[in-house]
Amino acid sequence: MKCVILFRTHIWDDFIQRQFLRLPKNTPHDIAILANNTDGLCPPVEDFPFVIFTLDDLLKMGLEAGPEKNIVWWNADYPLYYYASLFPDYDYYILCEYDVVINCDLEQLILSLHSGEKDIVAITSRSPLEECVYIRSAEGVYLYENIKKTYFPFAIFSKKSVAFLYNKRLSLTKKYREKKIQNWPHCELFVGTEAAASNLQVAQLTEYGKADFFSHYPPVLEECLPYLMDQAYIHPVLDSKRFLLSTIHYEGRPERFLNPFSKFHRTLRSFPFRFYLGPLCKALFSRFFRIISLTINRLCKNKNFLKIK
Repeated sequence: MKCVILFRTHIWDDFIQRQFLRLPKNTPHDIAILANNTDGLCPPVEDFPFVIFTLDDLLKMGLEAGPEKNIVWWNADYPLYYYASLFPDYDYYILCEYDVVINCDLEQLILSLHSGEKDIVAITSRSPLEECVYIRSAEGVYLYENIKKTYFPFAIFSKKSVAFLYNKRLSLTKKYREKKIQNWPHCELFVGTEAAASNLQVAQLTEYGKADFFSHYPPVLEECLPYLMDQAYIHPVLDSKRFLLSTIHYEGRPERFLNPFSKFHRTLRSFPFRFYLGPLCKALFSRFFRIISLTINRLCKNKNFLKIK
């Protein structure tokens, strides 16, 4: 069997390089750095196996961009199709985002998938769809009861599944451009729903190892990795700067920093103040202006209501 590990990134720095070097060393599989260089932030680096693409390369494959500004993020499955179009002879394509760490025997994993005739291995979300911030992107495209969300910062796709999903994207592209559908589904809803409705054999990643720290939040600081060696799959793993940005971003009420007993305060205070001062101030100002805007809107609505009365 011929397999390739696709280390996906859109930027290159010391942390990304460390993450790349953390990929399993004892694997017979090929490894490529599948890099989005649309913004010029990830040019090839000497002595590293880069395969560069830009947004134009993806759109030339006949794929719809959709309405979102961050097109490659929204359509995170597109680079997989692009790589497979360049290198179609692999039996399995292993997607691995730059903030994933793998602590498993990939060769044994692929053998297990092959013997079980599995086509896709990923995390199928069990969270209620109401909590999905982009659920509206699937309205009018899929029946609500059929929608499945698949989370794939690390996932494995058979050659058959890649071809199937690409053709489904082309079919949706045609419908979207002909105005037969009004929304463009987010990649996690597209992959999960189409795979579930197909004859493809789909398996949960957790059937092949522990993934107790595999979600979008909270992040794992890279220095903590030695304590998580029992975990086969970890995401997101971040350096200090990215860890703090993620922590502040996902804290809906950054004013909790003012409470010395809050978890948010304790987490940030474990780092030097200069590390998070800028992002925290930005979050506090954003929160302040959001509250002001909401208050003004409510006052205006109440004023109009009183006029009507």
